[in-house]
Amino acid sequence: MRRLPFALIATVVALLGAAPGAVAGSVGFSADDGFQALTATDAGVTATDTELTALKASWIRVDVRWNTIATTQPTNARLPGNAAYNWSSVDAQFAAAQKVVMPLRSPTALQVLVSIGGTPDWARSDGGAGGSPGDPAWAPKRAAFQNFVAAVVARYGSRTAAYEIWPSPNVQAGLRPQRLAKRLVAPGLLRVLTKYATTEIRKVTTAPVITGGLARTDPASTVDTPSITFLRSMARTRIQADAIGMRLVPAGGVEAPADPTNLALSDPGTIIANVDAYFPNQGKGVWVTGYTAGLSTTDPAPVNVFLSAALNPRFGVSIWNNLVDTPAAPTNGLYEAAVAPAIFGTPKAAQPAWIAAVAALP
Repeated sequence: MRRLPFALIATVVALLGAAPGAVAGSVGFSADDGFQALTATDAGVTATDTELTALKASWIRVDVRWNTIATTQPTNARLPGNAAYNWSSVDAQFAAAQKVVMPLRSPTALQVLVSIGGTPDWARSDGGAGGSPGDPAWAPKRAAFQNFVAAVVARYGSRTAAYEIWPSPNVQAGLRPQRLAKRLVAPGLLRVLTKYATTEIRKVTTAPVITGGLARTDPASTVDTPSITFLRSMARTRIQADAIGMRLVPAGGVEAPADPTNLALSDPGTIIANVDAYFPNQGKGVWVTGYTAGLSTTDPAPVNVFLSAALNPRFGVSIWNNLVDTPAAPTNGLYEAAVAPAIFGTPKAAQPAWIAAVAALP
């Protein structure tokens, strides 16, 4: 058999690594409260479309939080029309995303990445014995989670381009328990959640499935699991997913090189090196399923870090959380919060930096 030249092999791996359903440089935003407010009027939709076109954003993230959608147990959890379900928050995010058309990128609405997570009390695998009622980080019962994903896919599958399963699984605020009897168990829990979710997703669509984005941890933490440690353990479980998710928001909102046990978006080469070390010969792509850092009106550095990583050929879709400042995230948007009657607030210095950085994109 004729051998392929090494350079061609490397090119093929890089193309595969860009992840299915996306190409390097595909960027987007979260359909958060600020995004929904912008698209509440026809004028707001037009203004948002103009800005997103200039930013070359073509994706939006919709957060599906099980713990707020099903506060009581449905009688038939696989049916999205069950009376126990309240989809209003998800519907509002989809509505905001689908109002915006990207004429320079595509004749269709923004592509949607759905992020699924959060356990209602009635579905907790520990039956509530772990304390902290109302804590959505607790690992759910497997069948209950699978049934919920079935309902999500039945309701939104035709409008969803990709799925993230359980954001920030390496921190206790994202997935509990991280350890049992001093043994790391959270990667195994994530593998199970991803497996059961994929079973339901594949019944309806071939949309890529992304592992929950790994968070950047505090080196002093005694409860969270550093991102490199968690990634290694994920690989040992033989987790099956189309790409590896990252949510490496820097501590204090200021991007800087991470400690040796953590990954940092400012060093995408190290991210890829670790993914390849633990998932060898797979060319696994990386998706940034959420990122934000505090933006002053004069500091574009976090945007440059984010976009430099996004343009790496092994990265797929990269989501920056906030298009505009909101009360919950008063410094993280590319725009300051608008004051009526204006629709958009004042652009920060990061906004033209973003436009300049993506100018070379097709």
